[in-house]
Amino acid sequence: MKTKASLAVGLAALTLASCGGSSDQQQVRNTFNKVVHELAARNPDACNLFTKRYALENTGLSNYHAALARCRSHTTRHSLSLPKGLRVDAVKISGNKATLRASAPGQGTGTFHFVKESGQWKIDSVTAR
Repeated sequence: MKTKASLAVGLAALTLASCGGSSDQQQVRNTFNKVVHELAARNPDACNLFTKRYALENTGLSNYHAALARCRSHTTRHSLSLPKGLRVDAVKISGNKATLRASAPGQGTGTFHFVKESGQWKIDSVTAR
């Protein structure tokens, strides 16, 4: 994965707000929390929560299976620093698309764009500021 994307995910890494609930907003928060915690734990299963487009775009590969393998390899080899004070600032849902904005003091913000595929929210793109 590209460093920018890894840094943006790292920025979001210690987000907090997971609890029960089945609303789309809560499901997006839960997916976000799962991704960042699995990345921090070097768990390659985090890569399953990225869309095909995101995996291809962030690896520069044109084959999804190769992109997924590269994501998994990268995840197991690189550690992630989790910023203190990270929080989810907002979640907005529009049909099968959602955005989640997270921030950490002195670290900036990241906007995570999600797409719902077969009932599962997945990260489709990340923008860091």
